[in-house]
Amino acid sequence: MKRISILLSLLPLSMVAQNFTEIQTSMNNFYYPASDIGDIDNDGLQDIVVNGAIDSDGDGNVDTTYNKIYKNNGTTFIPYADLGADATHLGDIKFIDYNNDGLADIISTGLSYMDIVNYKHYRFRNTGSGFVKEADLSGKIYGSMEVFDFNHDGLQDYALNGTQYIDGLGFVNKLDYYQNTGNGFQLFPGWMEGTQNSSFKMVDLNNDNLLDLVILGYDANSDAMFKVYLNIAGTLTLTQTLPPLASGKLEFADFNADGFQDIVVSAQDEEYKGYLAVLMNDGAGHLNIQQINTPEISDSSLSVGDLNNDGYYDFIVSGNDENNDAVVKVFTYNPINQNFTENTTTGLYNLGGPGFVHLLDYNNDHQLDVLLSGFDWADPAMPSLTKIFKNLSSETNVKPEPPTNLNLTKTGNRFNFSWTGASDDKTPVNALRYEIKVGTTPGAQNLAKYVVTTPSWFLNLDPAIQNVYWSVRSIDASKVYSDPSTENTLGTQSISLESQFSIYPNPATEKVFIKGKKVSDVEMYSIDGRKLNVMVNNDQSINVSHLPKGVYII
Repeated sequence: MKRISILLSLLPLSMVAQNFTEIQTSMNNFYYPASDIGDIDNDGLQDIVVNGAIDSDGDGNVDTTYNKIYKNNGTTFIPYADLGADATHLGDIKFIDYNNDGLADIISTGLSYMDIVNYKHYRFRNTGSGFVKEADLSGKIYGSMEVFDFNHDGLQDYALNGTQYIDGLGFVNKLDYYQNTGNGFQLFPGWMEGTQNSSFKMVDLNNDNLLDLVILGYDANSDAMFKVYLNIAGTLTLTQTLPPLASGKLEFADFNADGFQDIVVSAQDEEYKGYLAVLMNDGAGHLNIQQINTPEISDSSLSVGDLNNDGYYDFIVSGNDENNDAVVKVFTYNPINQNFTENTTTGLYNLGGPGFVHLLDYNNDHQLDVLLSGFDWADPAMPSLTKIFKNLSSETNVKPEPPTNLNLTKTGNRFNFSWTGASDDKTPVNALRYEIKVGTTPGAQNLAKYVVTTPSWFLNLDPAIQNVYWSVRSIDASKVYSDPSTENTLGTQSISLESQFSIYPNPATEKVFIKGKKVSDVEMYSIDGRKLNVMVNNDQSINVSHLPKGVYII
């Protein structure tokens, strides 16, 4: 009997080429653009809004500011609505549900070819059949915007960064905060030190459920800066100054799946050289630089997501190389070596900056596709193109399982939410994100609906609200959502423990003490839901000196 031996060579996932093919759309080619991804009609398909300028008459000259929403029909993107002739470019644009009606509204900033002197900032309300302008305000250029709930009231706030001209002062760089009141927005001008040619992110770095700030760009003195501000009891406090950077982008993801958000940055240093690095979070919100040795990339854009289907976050960067040629690169995370490797891709068009890149699953096949816009520097006419590329991977990626153990407690007007039980076929549990939905009636989301990076959250709600209905969806590194969890509710009767017990100090390093009624037993959990083995000593103390840094629930 003849024996046949086959030598099988397996490449690690991070070394397998990623293959893409362009899909044809009705999208315009945008210059100096920004964009965002969202679902404008709740059909489960990702739609696109773009802020930029176009060549309206085809003569090779950019002449019209044009903001457009493109609807996803499951196969391609078709024009849905524009945002008026006095729209914006050289700025930013974001989806935001600012009235909690379940429809994605829009905020934008920049300037218009109709008025290149007065920078504008608009809010557009989604009516369900289109968009109407509800606010016309002073805006900024060469900046960015972020949407977040800073004060935990369930209403989405936003911040606007960049430069604007103010009579008597000249050009001013400030980070302005717009706090959602439910009936409009309260402006806090100069909320934080601002920058132009900037990027910033609001992200919980130390898992205390409070949003921190990471920001880079040129400050008021035109000096590059890169700083971290941790949120300490509601106040953003400077805790780390990093090597100065500007003219770049920031994104965050839990690359090493340790439960803490890391930062990836592509920008320019003080000598205007390209700088690419991942900043690994030590768990306390301190970022350790892991610079990536690669040829220079400038005028860059970033997006994060699992591109090689191994469950870990990767990133894609687009921009210009040292010869000012367009470049698009994919870097995948290797969990064994805990580093990043440039991955081979085919089918992507090299488009350079200024432009944008987004990872999205437009056809719901659980594989990340690429939305890319920028200059085709290889063409003598130097057009700026906008393209979408479909991921051709045949790798199976099952949607994650939703959390099963939802827990809600209420003290005063604070609702504390936590959950465990989520899982995924590839993404480690620590790296999952979550969409939390909260309403006053079953199935409603009129109190809150947004994405968080921890398996716990809190809301400070109106004291008149005694009962809420809530559910959670898990999100894997490929941006695939689970089904909603079973809806949980809190009865109208709540128990306040504050008058019976107090626990101090908080934070602690050696022991925590329980003051008040005699306690014979406690249960203590890590933030990921693991029950810990602790006991109450005779002096009503609990020894925590053996525990790693983090947030715990007693």
